[in-house]
Amino acid sequence: MTTMTPEDAIKAASSVARDIADGTLSPTDLEGQAVAELRALVGEVVGPDDPAWSLQCDIARQVLALDGVPADELAEWLAVARQRAGEPVGTPALAETPPEPVSLPTEAHGPETVPAADDVPDPAPVALAVVPPPPTSPRQADGYDPLTGWSPGGRR
Repeated sequence: MTTMTPEDAIKAASSVARDIADGTLSPTDLEGQAVAELRALVGEVVGPDDPAWSLQCDIARQVLALDGVPADELAEWLAVARQRAGEPVGTPALAETPPEPVSLPTEAHGPETVPAADDVPDPAPVALAVVPPPPTSPRQADGYDPLTGWSPGGRR
């Protein structure tokens, strides 16, 4: 590894200043170069043995905190992690518990098991709706009725 001397730092700074003055250095170019270097340093995730592993985990947590990965993709990765852990992957568990089972009567209906007429409640009275008759067109003031004398005729 080389050591940077104060003269090297001054030369580098003057080189950057000259590039800015010439218009050959733009923020977009700097950003692109920085992203390329970061990708080379931490962009390839090898595993826990990688010296950058803790940094990569921190970056991943921040991406998740900012909703950087869609929920459906997270669900897919969760299924992959469960499969790797040996858990059975299948349909998701129901959120609610199933209802309690109800036992049905095991006796056949006979005269002694049929409910008496007194035990059966009266049905609720049915309300009838009043339907108004369809509107008829009033005769026009001049007395003209286009259907006067019209007969639908017989059916064919």
